[in-house]
This record gives sequence, C-alpha cells and structure tokens, in this order.
Amino acid sequence: MTSELKDSCINLEEKMQHSEVAPANTKSQVKAAEHRRVEEREAELLAKVEKANRELKDFAYIVSHDLKAPLRGIKTLASWLSADYGDKFDENGKEQIRLLLSRVERMDKLIDGALEYSRVGRVGEKPVQIDLNKLVPEVIGKIAPPENIAITIENKLPTIEFEPTRITQVFQNLLSNAVKYMDKPQGLIKVSCVEEDGFWKFGVTDNGSGIEEKHFERIFQMFQTLAPRDKVESIGVGLTITKKIVELYGGRIWVESKVGQGCTFYFTLPKQEVGVEGAKLEANITC
Repeated sequence: MTSELKDSCINLEEKMQHSEVAPANTKSQVKAAEHRRVEEREAELLAKVEKANRELKDFAYIVSHDLKAPLRGIKTLASWLSADYGDKFDENGKEQIRLLLSRVERMDKLIDGALEYSRVGRVGEKPVQIDLNKLVPEVIGKIAPPENIAITIENKLPTIEFEPTRITQVFQNLLSNAVKYMDKPQGLIKVSCVEEDGFWKFGVTDNGSGIEEKHFERIFQMFQTLAPRDKVESIGVGLTITKKIVELYGGRIWVESKVGQGCTFYFTLPKQEVGVEGAKLEANITC
C-alpha cells in the first residue's frame, strides 16, 4: 500500500506540473502570435506609406513639369505681344496683357506653394541645435520691414532642435504676414516666448487690422486669403505650411484676435526632442 500510495502521489505531481506548464505554453504562444500580427501590421503600414511617398514624388514631378510648362509658354507669348505690339494696343488692351501676366505669375506661385507644402515632412534636413536669438533677427533682416513698422523681440528666446529651413519658414511666414497686412500708420510687431507645461509657447503679436473669429480656422487652409488679391498679393499657403511644420514637430498653432486691434499667432513646440512617430518617421513623410 505504501508503494502504491507513493506512485499515486508521483502521478498526481506530474499531472499538476503538466497542468501548470500547459497554460504557460499557451500564453507564450498567444504573445508570439500577437507579436507576429503587430509586425505584419507595421510592415503593411510601411508599405502604404512608401506607396504614398512615391505618389507624392510623382505629383511633384507632374506639377513642376507638366503644369509649369504651359504657363511658361503663355508668359513668353504675352511678353512678346507686349513688346512687339504694345504701341498698337489701346489702354484697355494694355491692361488685359498686364492682367494676363499677373494671373500667370499668380498661378506659378500657387504651384510653387503646393510643391512646398508637399515637401514638408517628405524632404527634410537633419535637425540641429538652433539659437532663436540669432535666427529670428536674421529673419527680420530678410523681411526688411518698412520704416513705419517696428519688430521687437520681447524676451530671451530658447535654443531648440529643429530643421533650419523649416523653423525659418515658420517665423518668416508669421512675421511677413504681420507686415503685409499692417493697416496702421505705426505698426508694432512683437515676438515672445514663454515656457508652459513642458512646451515653448511662442507668440507673434501685431496691432494690425485683426481677424474675425469666424475665420480663425479658415486662414490655416490651403489657398485661403481674407484680403482681396488685387489689394494684397498672397496665395494663401504660408499659414498652411506653418501649421504642417509645427504639427510635424508635436506642437500646435492658433490665432487670437479682435477686429481693429490686431492679432496674436501662438504656436507651441515641445521642450524635449520629439520625433515623428511610427511609419511617418521611417518614410520621412506626413500623410
């Protein structure tokens, strides 16, 4: 009886061990299957992004070649007509030629704007440390505001890790817009920055005409402008590109304004280095 009892105990132990190992093996198999599914999903996403990247490159080629070529032809023909037959045109004819050339020039700029927008996130530089106390004054110098408009930097600006061309575009677009739409005899534009909840919060404030609240979202859309094009030459791409750049780096941009009192464009950038997540980073593209 003692021997039989021992055998029974041994058999019971083996069964218990087997019952414990089986669930462990099952859990391991489930985890392995989940890991395979994640890898397959990642590979699928990367393939889709690579396809989108190729399509964007094709789009850029079509726009830069197939659409610009006819424009160049129209511009050349209009210039010839103006040079060779300008003395035969009456004032109305001369005005029509002038309008034709200006429309061609505007269309050319629209195409350039669409191309530039498509390049953001797809064609990039290596991010480097940039001292904004040096960069922003350089941008102001390039804009060369008229004597009646003063641009000041209100406080010390941070050093950030960014693509040089892209951060230059951000400040250039915001500051040049403030200059372009200034309607006061003495224009005041201020650049500021504060630290807030782990972000750098930048502001570009002006005392211009201001923006109605109903347009706060619209102004960030492609090819949207508020002023008539015959009064202010603009293709409505700058703020769209600025928004895309800021969001690519994990920030956001918005405007606060009162009509007649000017406006402030705010945008944030994370203090810590932030990359683009997932497949977007792998393909260097924003879909």
